[in-house]
Amino acid sequence: MLTPSETLALPRIAQAAVACEGQTGCPAELSAAQCILESGWLAVCPGCNCFGIKAVDTHSTYQLTKEFLNGQWVSMRAAFEAYDSLTACFVAHARLLQGGRYLDAWRQYEEDHSLDGLIRGIGAIYATDPGYTGEILELAHGPHVALAIAQARATS
Repeated sequence: MLTPSETLALPRIAQAAVACEGQTGCPAELSAAQCILESGWLAVCPGCNCFGIKAVDTHSTYQLTKEFLNGQWVSMRAAFEAYDSLTACFVAHARLLQGGRYLDAWRQYEEDHSLDGLIRGIGAIYATDPGYTGEILELAHGPHVALAIAQARATS
């Protein structure tokens, strides 16, 4: 059962994920699941950055974050990107997953269209949390995400 705030956030997440999927080919289920986990259902989304994308240009916000390093959680202050909209963040996230360290996983996805394979391929690289991949898989295949994405696809 979703909380009231999760119920309000999910359609926004699904709409941005489906819009991004249309522009980039990145599966909406992956984007939605990562957004949910990274932002706590958009509860932590400064600068419309729902993925915790670290800053690489001048549009940044500084936030306290936790990273799993050397077997323990460490708090640190880091610069994060800021975006004009949720969809712009989703597109930037998809572009990130389509190159660089994730290129092999993306190319494999382009061949086999295996959502689970893509999630596993990027999971260990994307996050320092050792349980991250399993959580993304669970969210991506969850009934609430599936329904919200189906509804967003039907109206896009």
